Amino acid sequence: MTAILIATCLEYPHPTPNLEALLGALRSSGAEASYLPWKTTPLETFAAADAVLPLCCWDYYDDPERFLRWVDALEAKGTQLINPPTLLRWNFRKTYLLEMAKAGLAVPNTFHLSEVSREAIEQRMEEKGWRIAVLKPVSGQSGHGVRKLDWDKRAEWSLKGITGESLLQEYQEDIGALGETTLTFIEGAFSHAVRRVLKAGEWRANQQFGATYEHVDVSQDVIDAARDYLSHLAQVPLYARVDGLVRPDGFILTELELIDPYLYLEFSSGSADVLARALLRQLGS
Repeated sequence: MTAILIATCLEYPHPTPNLEALLGALRSSGAEASYLPWKTTPLETFAAADAVLPLCCWDYYDDPERFLRWVDALEAKGTQLINPPTLLRWNFRKTYLLEMAKAGLAVPNTFHLSEVSREAIEQRMEEKGWRIAVLKPVSGQSGHGVRKLDWDKRAEWSLKGITGESLLQEYQEDIGALGETTLTFIEGAFSHAVRRVLKAGEWRANQQFGATYEHVDVSQDVIDAARDYLSHLAQVPLYARVDGLVRPDGFILTELELIDPYLYLEFSSGSADVLARALLRQLGS
């Protein structure tokens, strides 16, 4: 029997509806499917599985290098990580947005800061004429450590606790009205879309900041635009979530999630079965 182990986190040790759907689909397909927190479970336990999915490793933001070491250690033991380690490492650094911009794909205007300083931020914002910018860690999740910087209130900026690399992005003024649309793809094929509705007055599209979710239908143009970002990858991921803003003039990417995306499988009947079958097919089961 094929053993699938899904890595979870200490903040959410129990299955979410999304994970429940996938576990049920895998078990119905004849696989042995379980879940354990990646931080406290012996590495050997994960290494013994036929495949490990880091789908719920939502607490690596507080020690990103530890997560990379965990990936490296499992790869060294020959563990089948899905998505593959090369994609996980590439997606781990949000500098992939700069690659995509260079390739002509639509992303928010973004700068990479090797060291964060008030002077560097002010220089970039003044050069570009930005009134508001967003500062975020190069590696992070769920809005942790993300800060909104208003030029007119720069005397009040607090950069305390920010060290090392960061990204500085132009603030997207219409995110509150549009919400963030997430498109789930399985083996490169579009599955379903969900819109994150932001809490009134909020600019972060995360559950911890009051966002709610609704299933949405998206046009073929939006699906094709989202697929263009996946076409930039060196290989087709088993699962991917393409997040962005759907505007009248097109789709713009906010983030491409290949490591631990919430796939909203409970919002689309049958999607968990499609993912389970695709995973077992990749494993030759």
